[in-house]
Amino acid sequence: MVSRENRVLIGSLLAVWLAVVGIGLTGIGAQSAVVTFVVLAGIGIVVPQLYLAVTDDDVPGRQRVRIAAVLSLVIAMLGFSSADPGERLLIAGLVAALLIVLVAYEFTAGYRSTAAES
Repeated sequence: MVSRENRVLIGSLLAVWLAVVGIGLTGIGAQSAVVTFVVLAGIGIVVPQLYLAVTDDDVPGRQRVRIAAVLSLVIAMLGFSSADPGERLLIAGLVAALLIVLVAYEFTAGYRSTAAES
């Protein structure tokens, strides 16, 4: 039997495939590195990891948030170095926002655990 986590990840791959097919059929955003990054990192990695962070109890949510932020950074570094400078700046801004959210999430979780111990 397929686990719930695998079903979510397979669903995200299906969503990425549908987005790629939709972009290919309509041509909207076909040449944009930002659209490609949002489809690959956003739909393929960040959305399912954050969904599982909220709903899954097997793996800690903090670890899922870290995975989403780090993998989006890796995708941005490996795949978009040849994009236009403006698009690279926008992708860097999106990754920076994800990393800021990660730091804020870690700070909040650490504060809560310290407050709970007191």
